[in-house]
Amino acid sequence: MTVETVERRSDRRLVARVEGWEDRTAQPHNGTTIHRLCMILLAIGLLSPNIGTAQEVPRYLTLQDALDLARQRNPAFRRMRAQADATGADVRAATGSFLPNLNASFDFRASKSTVATGQDDFGGNIELPESRTIERSHSSQGLSSQLTLFDGFQNLNGLKSARAGAAAAQWGVDAQATVLDGEVKRRFYEVIHWQRRIAIEERLLLARNDELVATDRLFRVAAREQVDVLGARVEVARQEQSLESARGEARKALLVLIEAIGLEEEVDFQVVGDFPDVLDPGMLDADVVVERVLQWNPRLQQAAASAAQASYAADRARGLRWPTITASASFNRNVGQDGYGGMFQLNPQDRSFGIGFGVSLPLFTRFSTSQAIAQADASREVETETLRETRLQLQREAQSVWIDVQNSFRQLELAERTAELGRQRLAMAQEQYQLGSRSYTELQQIVNTSANDERSALAARLNYVNAVIGLEELVGGPLGP
Repeated sequence: MTVETVERRSDRRLVARVEGWEDRTAQPHNGTTIHRLCMILLAIGLLSPNIGTAQEVPRYLTLQDALDLARQRNPAFRRMRAQADATGADVRAATGSFLPNLNASFDFRASKSTVATGQDDFGGNIELPESRTIERSHSSQGLSSQLTLFDGFQNLNGLKSARAGAAAAQWGVDAQATVLDGEVKRRFYEVIHWQRRIAIEERLLLARNDELVATDRLFRVAAREQVDVLGARVEVARQEQSLESARGEARKALLVLIEAIGLEEEVDFQVVGDFPDVLDPGMLDADVVVERVLQWNPRLQQAAASAAQASYAADRARGLRWPTITASASFNRNVGQDGYGGMFQLNPQDRSFGIGFGVSLPLFTRFSTSQAIAQADASREVETETLRETRLQLQREAQSVWIDVQNSFRQLELAERTAELGRQRLAMAQEQYQLGSRSYTELQQIVNTSANDERSALAARLNYVNAVIGLEELVGGPLGP
């Protein structure tokens, strides 16, 4: 996807949109049509609140634009955020356990029965002279409420566990956001790397063409041989292959960036930006960096919140051994009468009110309480060890990545110094070649070495940036003195 292609596609779409709007506005409209159009636009605006909030892909995509778009469109991050939002319902449910429940009941019944037998004064069954039909109706409405006064602190520990679970879910979102930012940054700088690589290859191609022109001119004055001219043409062809290869890699890097952001539609944009400034690791203290990782890393915070959640859940399970004290209240209205006249009466005159207190003590639960406590204790132990394991892993990762940053910084310094010396050497060799004191083969060796040094310096810059991004993922934010 070249810049020219992007511009042509975008221009065609823009012209098509403008021309289509001019054609529509050229048609006459009466007041009814305009009114209907306004109503449709208003309905779309009311029914689609997210249309105005979604960020459009800009024509020139910066790193910040890529990060913002990824927060909105990356599937993994959206999935994690949706799961974290669902934990709010758990907290509300745990808070509601401290409140009384309230139930309303409505009962309307009617019955009809026919009897042909009865009982005498001594309780014996007798046959009635004629069968009797009995019709009855009944209506009742009631309100009932129940409140848990004491349950062995199960509700309290359940609320603490739900809040810790919500905190763990939010830290999980932060951890996923950190990973997403690092991934987008890597892919973004990969595109920048290949853009600069294309610039290097294009510059080298120009140099190869200049060499071909110079060699051909020297050949015409018998200062060079035909084989040198052919060699210069071969080098031009090889450099054209290198340029096309770099362009292909740039297109693939752009596709990977689009995937990391989460773009589904076909969009035309150009990545703009440059590598970040080089930060000397000597300005930072390794112990301070490791301390920041252990203090602010989202993965560690998530593991700590999960351990707290498991601990509260274990305390809640132990509350199953305690008695439960509840209070209840009820209010009922009802009526019952012969015939169907009592059906669907909404204001019965017979009324009753009652309150009560109950105590429930689990004497034997067929070992289910012991099983729940054992499972909760095991979960707490697992989460505690997971927290300790995460801390050890992060400490080792922080030290390892810190070493990578130091090594990549030194490699970058050496690569850039080598590339600069190679450029100076190449300039001197080209002057000597023009004067005839250096052969074409010697010049090509120096040109190839200098080109490889340029590519190595660019690759070293990318390696350094990736190492810094890895350390920022562990720290949970940008590095700084």
